Amino acid sequence: MRIGSPPPNARPSLVVPGTETNAPLPIAEVTAVAIEHLDDRSRVTYYLSGTGTVTWKVEYVSEAIRGGDNHVVDVNGSSILQVDIMGVTALQQFPPIETYGGTISSVETALVSGEIVQSFVGTAAGRPEFQATGTESPGQIVVDVFYAPA
Repeated sequence: MRIGSPPPNARPSLVVPGTETNAPLPIAEVTAVAIEHLDDRSRVTYYLSGTGTVTWKVEYVSEAIRGGDNHVVDVNGSSILQVDIMGVTALQQFPPIETYGGTISSVETALVSGEIVQSFVGTAAGRPEFQATGTESPGQIVVDVFYAPA
């Protein structure tokens, strides 16, 4: 997904002395993470600003192992969804979020490299259905975790 106006034609490259790379610098930024509980689901929203191409991957994992340093993250919940947002940076640390009464029990978010923000979403029940979507204007990535049908 591309966010910002106008979309960039080219992004600057990361230059590290003694190395060769064409890895682009992220221009988009994750500015906030929030949880809300709706009638049939709980939602984690990642708010984005800036301009750039953003991709994401969301999947259940058996253990919350942070990319970059392989640190095991303590996540409150029955199951863990790993959310990797690529092509972004974060200029701040995000505090852990604990919540009650919905399908999401906690969210732990960190910048794991210059281009990846990673979250672990603890679910209140074992592996409920989820859906991840993105919007370009405003720039958001939304992860909905649904209640199991009665």
